[in-house]
Amino acid sequence: MRHRRAQRSKKGHGALWSIIYIDLMTQIMAFFVIVWTIEHGAKATQTPKLATGFGIGMGDQTVRMVDLPGDVLFASGKTDLAADGQQVISNLFGDPSAGVLNFDQGGLAVRKLVIHGHTDDVGAKDKNFELGYQRAWAVFAEIRKHSKELPDHVVLCTHANNTPALEAQTPEARAKNRRITIEDLVVSPPVAEK
Repeated sequence: MRHRRAQRSKKGHGALWSIIYIDLMTQIMAFFVIVWTIEHGAKATQTPKLATGFGIGMGDQTVRMVDLPGDVLFASGKTDLAADGQQVISNLFGDPSAGVLNFDQGGLAVRKLVIHGHTDDVGAKDKNFELGYQRAWAVFAEIRKHSKELPDHVVLCTHANNTPALEAQTPEARAKNRRITIEDLVVSPPVAEK
């Protein structure tokens, strides 16, 4: 008697190719998301003859940062904003339609402007800390002319000469180091006590 061979059922590979295809599309999409993030997330911007800045990520971190050049803002050892410095601040913050000083984040986050005062290496360190703060205050006072709600959304910092833009001790380097950095910071809202 002849044994019948058990017929093997042919299984299609339809499910296998679709899994491979979906996996490939997911990897391609992830690649383009990474490329887009690199291209748009940390894009350097130049404001002609005003300031340089960059932006990164979202969440509890810096969204934008602008360096205002010290040679436009302050003379060495001085805290009074020069006329050119006042014009730069007005150009950056004076247009209400630009929304730069609009702090409403819909309750999802809290937006803060952090104003960092930097000095050159001339003078005593203690005096440079005080000078850096006074410069940050001078810029705050100028920006405040454009927003009534600014005092609730600002942090002032001083770095003295601890974070120089240029390490050299030349007049040009010292002018670059006398600067203000304005950081646009987005943080999570404070948690209410229960």
